Amino acid sequence: MKKILKTGCFLLTLVMLVCCLPAGLTTAQASVYNWAGAWGSPAIESGVTLGSDSVFEENGIHLRDYIPANSTIRTTVTPTLSGTKLRLKFSNLFGKESITINESTVAKTGKTDDMVLTDTITQVTFNGGQTSVTISAGSEVYSDEISFNVTALEKISVSSYFKKSTPMYTVGLYGGTAYLATSLGNRTHKDSMTAVASKLNFTSNSITYNTLPFLTRVDVYAEDAYCVVLLGDSTLTNDMYLLLAQKLHANGIHNIGVVMSGIIGNRLLYNGAGLLGKVYGQALLTRANRDAFDVAGVRYIIVKIGENDVLHPMENSMKGIAPYASTSEIIAGYKKLADMNQFSGVNMYLCTRTPYKGYTRNFMGDDDLEWTQKGENMLLELNSWVKYLSHEYYSGYINLDAMRDPNDSAKLRSQMTTDGIHFSRLGQIAAVDLIPEEAYGVNRDLKNLSAILGTDPYTATSSSSGGSSSNQSGSGNSALSGVEDAINGAIGGIIGGSSSGGSQNGGSSSSGGSSSQPQTETPQTPQTDAPAAGTVPTEATTLSNANQIMMNDPANSGSVTPAGAVQDDASASSASRQIAGFAILAAVAVAVISIAAVLLIKMRPASSAPLTRGSYGRARQKHRV
Repeated sequence: MKKILKTGCFLLTLVMLVCCLPAGLTTAQASVYNWAGAWGSPAIESGVTLGSDSVFEENGIHLRDYIPANSTIRTTVTPTLSGTKLRLKFSNLFGKESITINESTVAKTGKTDDMVLTDTITQVTFNGGQTSVTISAGSEVYSDEISFNVTALEKISVSSYFKKSTPMYTVGLYGGTAYLATSLGNRTHKDSMTAVASKLNFTSNSITYNTLPFLTRVDVYAEDAYCVVLLGDSTLTNDMYLLLAQKLHANGIHNIGVVMSGIIGNRLLYNGAGLLGKVYGQALLTRANRDAFDVAGVRYIIVKIGENDVLHPMENSMKGIAPYASTSEIIAGYKKLADMNQFSGVNMYLCTRTPYKGYTRNFMGDDDLEWTQKGENMLLELNSWVKYLSHEYYSGYINLDAMRDPNDSAKLRSQMTTDGIHFSRLGQIAAVDLIPEEAYGVNRDLKNLSAILGTDPYTATSSSSGGSSSNQSGSGNSALSGVEDAINGAIGGIIGGSSSGGSQNGGSSSSGGSSSQPQTETPQTPQTDAPAAGTVPTEATTLSNANQIMMNDPANSGSVTPAGAVQDDASASSASRQIAGFAILAAVAVAVISIAAVLLIKMRPASSAPLTRGSYGRARQKHRV
């Protein structure tokens, strides 16, 4: 008996001493690695259809470009997440025939976007080690996992060789640059694309669009990683995703990727219509799974859509072509989007619509859109629903009203827009800072991007914003030159003039920016109170609080960490592991104590056993309750 008691006490003392040591000394710091989206450009169907009003009708004359035989495409993009491995997604979603990529490599980008650092060139393989891949019409494929050290906000280049002439049915239009070395053979392992390489871009109304054939996603394998997706129209097809990533990294948060999933001219309810309807993409409700919910590691989605649903039917060139949508139909679409998310566990935040007064959508030299109070009222009605009733369907909302002109709320502040509707660099900075931290899973106030860059978008002028968009590329041979010739240059006016259409040239790329300047900002405060269902306050009552965000659960205000939240400093994941270590050791201690108790019980008279069993039963019942 004494020997048993002595052994039990020794073991118990040993366990208690171990539990008192720091968890970091007693547990293996096993990291959790995840795949997460680090870059994206949503797939659209390229080209122009003459004689067809529907985006997917097969009648009409189709005009598009081809990659000539024996050519190499080099696409340069900027990942927003660091990691040890990557995988690439290639799409032939809108193809009418199979395409074959005969070889691909990935490398760190060199001094210019068309060059790579030779010692970093890494072979890309498919289907368990194959260097080539054939993608059937309507399909998308991922490469194998590739060991490659990715550094957030540093460019990488993907080079792909096409032995046969290949039609470009599926492309992206923003988020990178692509170069074509025509009929010069396989240059996937070369540092340069040669001096005669053509940049696949075109410029319209001072906006540069970059055609990115087939490559639609870069995923990165990183510790504790997840991503946030910016989903919507052309007010998101700019550098906001890079600027948000820059803000995160500058604040010491390195495990969140940011993926841009905006499409110019995109609508919530309807596919793109008209001459360039294909370019405007599928309805957001149609593409949401592919471009948002199915993105690797997605935990947060920020949605900004609905402007084109209101404005496209009002444009002179689209009357009778673009289907009309009422505000009640658009709101029903918002609810349907939320229903698509009910089992995914993703947090979705809905942005308010921004104003459009001053935007005319230049079409072939003429103004195609006239501002009307009716159009503005429809957008304000949508905003009222977003602010006061969307909390039943969404995790919260993001109020962008601070971007409105204080002298005319139907306009954006002049320095925050390039054309009356799309965001300038200053507008993008302001919009990024108006996104509350909760909307991308951070549970502390971050230093604002404006303070990091030393630029106050509310007092600065457009000319002092500095930097250039990652989409501004200068002149170059157009990937759509044949289309432009066929319609006498009309493509530029149509794409560039799209309502919510166009990749805006506003933000500095990746890790650039001016030196930090201290700046005092009002923190973004969760708002938890809402009026009774069915009552929508007037818009005038909501314009004063630019940083409000309405949460579903009042308990989320302030103290509760949202799902997937990032802790207060870079050691958060380490701290969580230490807590887990303590929990494991505590469980071991309880087990040892239990064993000792059983040994002691067995040495007691039998009459005490029923009491012990009864006590255990009551405890178990209480636990169940």
